[in-house]
Formats: sequence, C-alpha cells, structure tokens
Amino acid sequence: MADITFNCPYCEQKIEAPEELAGIKAECPECKCELHIPNKPAPPPPPVTPVIQPATGSTSRQSSAPPHFVAAKCPSCGGDLQVPDNREQVKCMYCGGAVIIRQAIQLVSSAVNLDNLMELARAALDANNPKEAYDYFTKVLEHDPKNPSAWAGKGEAAGWMSTLGNFRLTEMLAGLNNAISYADDESQSLMCERCSNTVNTVAMACFSLARNHVLEFAGVEGAWVEYLDRCETIVAALEAGLSFDPSSRTAIENIILICVRNAEGLSFKNYDNLPSSLFVSEQYESVLRARIDKYSATMKLLNPGFTKPVIQKVSSSAGWDFLRALSG
Repeated sequence: MADITFNCPYCEQKIEAPEELAGIKAECPECKCELHIPNKPAPPPPPVTPVIQPATGSTSRQSSAPPHFVAAKCPSCGGDLQVPDNREQVKCMYCGGAVIIRQAIQLVSSAVNLDNLMELARAALDANNPKEAYDYFTKVLEHDPKNPSAWAGKGEAAGWMSTLGNFRLTEMLAGLNNAISYADDESQSLMCERCSNTVNTVAMACFSLARNHVLEFAGVEGAWVEYLDRCETIVAALEAGLSFDPSSRTAIENIILICVRNAEGLSFKNYDNLPSSLFVSEQYESVLRARIDKYSATMKLLNPGFTKPVIQKVSSSAGWDFLRALSG
C-alpha cells in the first residue's frame, strides 16, 4: 500500500504515492495539472467548522494554460502548499479543507517580512549593486506577485545590469509595465512618472556606454554599424518610456539628442593617428531627420520656446572618410 495518500487540489482525484517521492513535482493522472506530492502523510481532518462555502465551479479542471504556482499555507492544518495564482479556491492536499488562495498566500507573506526585503532591495540599488537588489525584489514577488513597487524595482535593477553585450532593456520594460499594471488608480500616475524616469536614466547610461565604446574602437570594422544598432535599441526603449508619460520632456530631448549625434557622424583618429570620420547612409540619415522633426514638433507643443537643433556634420578628411549604413 502507498505511504502517501492525498487528493489532487484541482480535480480532487485520489492519488497514492510512495514516501520516497515526497516533496517532488508530479502530474495528476486524471487532469494532467502539475502538483506537489506532500512531504508527509495527510493528517486526519480537523473538526469540521462551518467556513466560507466553495465558490461555484471552484473544482473544475484547469485550462490548457499552465498556472503560476505561489507559496501558500493551509489556514486549517498549517500545511505548506504550492497553489496556482489563477484560481480562487482549492482543497488542501493534507486535510482536504477549503483553501482560499488569496488568504493562503497572505499567511505565508505574513511570516516573511516583506518590508525588510524591500528596504534591503532599495539599499542595494542605492549602493550600485543591482544584482543583489534584483534578487531581493524577486524574493518579494515570490510572496506578493502583484506588488507594483517590487516590479518597478526589479525592472530598474535589470536595466542597471545591462552590459555592452547585453542591454537588458526589454526585461526592464517588462517589469515596469507590470508595475504600472498592478498600481492602483490613486498611485498609477506617480508610478507612470517613476517608470518613465527610470527608462530615461538607464537608457542614457546605455547610450553613454555605447558611445564611449565606438569612440575608442571606431576604426575597427563593424564597430560603427554595431553602435548604430545599439542606438536603435536605446531609442526604442526611450519611446516605450515616453508612452508611460507622454509629457516627459526629458525622454523627447534624449531621443532628439541621440538622433542628432548620429546624423552628424563621428570624428576620430585612426591607428595611423590620422583624422578620420564615419557617417550614416543617406537613407538612414533621412530616418534620423524625420524622427528629429517629429519629436521637435512634439517638444514645441510642450515648450513653445524650444528650437529644433541644427545638424552640423563633423569634418571629413579626404581619403579617410568612411560611409557606414545601418544594417536592415
């Protein structure tokens, strides 16, 4: 006879498993949902006390989309559970009692000092340690997956973990989007502004990194094209940040600045210490000028005193003028 007997929390199918499989993930043979085999045999159920009645359809099978499991605790027997966050109610695999998902997750969260974790995460960000901050924010989200401040912090930390070979701007934007999505109506406006500021700061740090690299290695074949590709990624991130706060003058100014710099070209000295220059193709220059016109017009509406910058091409030296077009 099996050492462990429990019910599937989704379809209530009775399942038997040997004790050596305790604690591992398995698949329900009936509904095919992923579940955790209990770490101990199910204790006898506690005295029945009238509680909240199961919601209609609460024991129906899961949809084909895999649920996201969150740590929880049974309010009746105290058993440690892994519950799907897309359900309102399940049955405890230990005692069979009704488990309200939101309440069960809160029981675990109350045992973990999330405020302390948030404080440690912010301190790590302030100390320029984004990896440590990222890990702390992730721990908070494991217990409170809809915490907007934790999502904003994790997104920012991911952005600051960017390297020249791996701009983590897409991950940053995903975290910031979640932060805005989970913010309540009262704080959403401030959250949008905060996320927009984060994008501006991180994106321009990435631009500085890319710019310094191309200035150092401008004479290397492909360095100019690679730099322009990186700039396109940065501008796309700035435009996404502008969607968070369309009135952000900083975001608009940053986009214009990058486009003007690249349209002007790059002046440097080659390995023979002779003056050289790099320019974009005429086709890509047209793209840059159109972008400058578009955002200059927007800036003019926000600041009537704004003047569109004039593109002043860097000086080129005969025999040392290279033309590089943006790939794609």
